[in-house]
Amino acid sequence: MSSDDLQQQGMREEGPLDSPEVSRFSCVVKFFAENLKVFKKVAIPLFLLVVLSSNIDQFLNIRVEEALRDPMGAAPHVYWFGFLSIISSIIFPILLITTALYPMKSSRFTTGLNDFYGKYIQQIFIETLRTWGKTLLWSLLFILPGIWKYLEYSMVPFVVTGSVPYDDGKLDALQASAKIFRRHWFKILGILILFHLFIPLVLTSIFDSYRLLWETPVTSLLLNLLDTYLIIISTQLLFNVFQNEVRRHDTHV
Repeated sequence: MSSDDLQQQGMREEGPLDSPEVSRFSCVVKFFAENLKVFKKVAIPLFLLVVLSSNIDQFLNIRVEEALRDPMGAAPHVYWFGFLSIISSIIFPILLITTALYPMKSSRFTTGLNDFYGKYIQQIFIETLRTWGKTLLWSLLFILPGIWKYLEYSMVPFVVTGSVPYDDGKLDALQASAKIFRRHWFKILGILILFHLFIPLVLTSIFDSYRLLWETPVTSLLLNLLDTYLIIISTQLLFNVFQNEVRRHDTHV
């Protein structure tokens, strides 16, 4: 057999291994292998945060509903419970996304979760308040621009924890997030709709009455565990989008 025949036979044998299907399969395997590492590293603290945030939210909602149904009129403490609900809706998402980002190598020069919190939690909190402020400002004009701004700023935590220019004070997190979203809006929007809108709505419509830890503890904890895994997957998918952007436009992110 000639050398040309051997080369052609080798190309035919290697062809299936280099096919797009095999490449996609290897990417999926790699993703879930990384996902397992992330889950092992952060599952416990993230799960505890999910349990705490979910039950506090449920408790406050129940108290507000009870006060509003009071035949004597809404009790004065309904405003207090409403205020606590707003504070909870700000603090816990920050803690959840920061905790989920910790094992995804978006941090630099941090050795543990506490160190990661110490380095980034304050900046994430500040940038999140800026995000809320600008989103609210746009929402006062029209609803749709406010929603669009909220989507544009969805990558802010990734910029804060993973951008060298941001660390050096040369980059605005909100502007960088908006640029990333505009370049990858289809991917980011799909991830947000699936993991932050569709799946939560389905779970709420079916299992909302089983989320109270003090009434159905086993079911509640299982649902919280599912929420924890969904947070990890959605954060990892968004992190991959951010990482790809860093590789392509490192000077801008």
